[in-house]
Amino acid sequence: MKRLFDVVVSAVGLLLLAPVGLLIALAIKLADGGPVLYGQIRVGQFGKPFRIWKFRSMVRDADKLGLPLTPEADGRITPLGVFLRRFKLDELPQLWNVLVGEMSFVGPRPEVPRYVEQYKHEQRDILRYKPGITDVASMLFRNEQALLEGSSNVEEFYLRYCLPKKIELNREYAGRASVAQDLWIILQTLCPYWLGVLAAYTGALVFSLGAAYFLRFDFRVMGPVGREFLGYVPWIVGSQLILLVWRGQLRGLISYVGPAELNQTALALTLALLFQLGLLWFSGGRLAPRLNILLLDFMLSCAALGGLRLGARRLRERFSEPSIAPQPQGRKRRIAIIGAGELGTRVARHFLADEHSVGCVVGFFDDDPRAWNKSPYGIPVVGMPECLLNKEWRSQIDEVIIALPPEAAARARELAVMLGEAPVKVSFTSALPAPATTEI
Repeated sequence: MKRLFDVVVSAVGLLLLAPVGLLIALAIKLADGGPVLYGQIRVGQFGKPFRIWKFRSMVRDADKLGLPLTPEADGRITPLGVFLRRFKLDELPQLWNVLVGEMSFVGPRPEVPRYVEQYKHEQRDILRYKPGITDVASMLFRNEQALLEGSSNVEEFYLRYCLPKKIELNREYAGRASVAQDLWIILQTLCPYWLGVLAAYTGALVFSLGAAYFLRFDFRVMGPVGREFLGYVPWIVGSQLILLVWRGQLRGLISYVGPAELNQTALALTLALLFQLGLLWFSGGRLAPRLNILLLDFMLSCAALGGLRLGARRLRERFSEPSIAPQPQGRKRRIAIIGAGELGTRVARHFLADEHSVGCVVGFFDDDPRAWNKSPYGIPVVGMPECLLNKEWRSQIDEVIIALPPEAAARARELAVMLGEAPVKVSFTSALPAPATTEI
């Protein structure tokens, strides 16, 4: 079933995306006159080498000018290549690799031979599986270029910290691989988290406008009233979504919400209401419904979005472990928190909620790749704690707070030793023993 899915979907994809591929090829050719495609030898299933194909996103002969790895500020990436990489358009030619059986849609990303040679004995069993265009590790390491940024030795950092986590994730996937699992991974790859939030907000806002019409017309919304409702949806819901995006309501996780986030939601919907009132006055009712419906919709929209976020927060808190909420103290400082779980996010929430706090949380760092690329309370989860060893981050923080649960005390002490030579203060939350450091 997996191979049948790969053949059918890759063949259809090559046909449907051919016009897009031709446009990309033309753009690459016009940019610098170099080759359109780039082929690189990778290690495939059972250790058999094959040539993986991509649209060229780097300067000509880039493989002779540096490492196979590409940090975020790599000067070999062309301006067009930055765009192609951001939207993964450079990967489209790999549909051919899938069609001929060298790759699958979902499977461990193939590595170059020089890195496969570094595999430990127990890691080499990952070569039993056919490599893929995407996998769990690819989703979680989607910002790998940023993880490598600032490292004094990019290759050593990748081999020591990134590659083992990728292999571990792929071995977990291999133990439960199925067509349904593959479809879910493909969907997550194509549809980022913010798109799901946008869909949830859109549904809630359309529901609120519909509820306003139901209440105004005593639940009789058939015929002309129903057509009026559908005609106003783009103007009303569209303006609300635009202003919600402007106020940063698609950033972060909807389950992390407090007074600040609710205030921003209310502000966005208030500005949308003022815009809708302007449409009502300017168009004489052609572009916006009557005043009582607008006011009902405003109240219901605030309730719907607030209820959506608070409900998600309630579910998260119900299924997360209780922890001790620490109190921030001290002088003005830029803070990084190790641990993006319940304990770490509570630390961040106290800094955000305290108007007199002189600390500023600039980022989370977590051992679990599944937490990466998310933004609790709008604060990004940057990557693994070892990223703090890179000079890029050492120059941006004044203090590291280790906020791990009690069962991870050994890991917390290991991190404290690791960061001991860094020019930053290292603190523990009060939930962990920290005899040699300052508690908060």
